[in-house]
Formats: sequence, structure tokens, C-alpha cells
Amino acid sequence: MTGSGDAKRLVIHFQTAEARDMCVGSTHPEFPDLTFHAHDPRQLWTNEDLRAIQVTDIPFFIKKDNLLAYFKKFGNITSSRLFSRPNAKVQQARIVYDNADSIARFADQWAVYCFSTCLRVTPCSYTVDQKAARRQFVATFTQLPPNVKDINLAPLTCNLSAKAVNIPLSLNSYKPK
Repeated sequence: MTGSGDAKRLVIHFQTAEARDMCVGSTHPEFPDLTFHAHDPRQLWTNEDLRAIQVTDIPFFIKKDNLLAYFKKFGNITSSRLFSRPNAKVQQARIVYDNADSIARFADQWAVYCFSTCLRVTPCSYTVDQKAARRQFVATFTQLPPNVKDINLAPLTCNLSAKAVNIPLSLNSYKPK
């Protein structure tokens, strides 16, 4: 048994494809309200992707509890995972909501500010090309004053119609470069 509520599923394993097809293709008077379908784990993942976002550029000082507390304001979170790649300077998160409406805003809103840090947000259902389009046009500012944070540049990014901003952090001190 997996999921809960409307997403609850009973997964039954068969020894042969013929036995599975016989179960799926026939009616079952003892279970009149149940509908049997061939199980496709990729389809279940795709359904979850329609309700999930990927959050990137998360500094290590932002902990999972803080991140989830922030993202709860967009809807009811059913699952989440915070992770980082080996030798990464930042973390990433996958957050799954119970409803696709919770992530609709992130089609146009590419980032949020959490603890004065700009976190990039991408719907997980996006194709590789859609994700690449969000990294297509980038500008670099140089000679910024010391210790400038992402939030300090928010008025400028708003005036420039920028979608997100990122100030790299020093690996040694974890202060803005």
C-alpha cells in the first residue's frame, strides 16, 4: 500500500504478464468500486512531478526545518528531500505538495528570498529545455561592496526585471565573495 487519500494505491505483484493482464482486463464483483491498472512506476513519478518543485542555491546554514517552514506557506507539503552533491557549495531540495495548484506560481516566479538569500525554484515537471531556458540569459555584476547579500540587490533585480540573483559564497568563510 502506498500514498494516502486520493493518491492511495495498492500495488499487486504477479508472476506473469498474462496473470496481470487478466486481473486488469476483468471485472471483480467483490471489489466493485476498485479500478485496476497496469502499474507503471514512471507514471506515478510523473504524477508526483506535477506537484513538486526543485529548490537550488540553498546555503548550508539554511536547515531543512527552516526551509520547510518557509515553503509551507505555498501549500501542504507531502514530502521533501534536502541533499547536496559531493564537494558542493550549496544544497538542493525537492519539495512535493499535495496539490499542483501550490506550485502554479513558480511558472512565472523563478525565485524566493529566504533568510536574505535568493533560492531558485523550478517545477519538477519542466522538460530539460524548459529548465535550460531559465539559465539562458545571465548577466554578471562586478565590484560589488563587501558583504552584499542577495536581498540587498532585490530592488535592482526588480527594476531590471531579473528573475533571480545569486551571490557566490566563499568556500572557506561562507561569506559573500
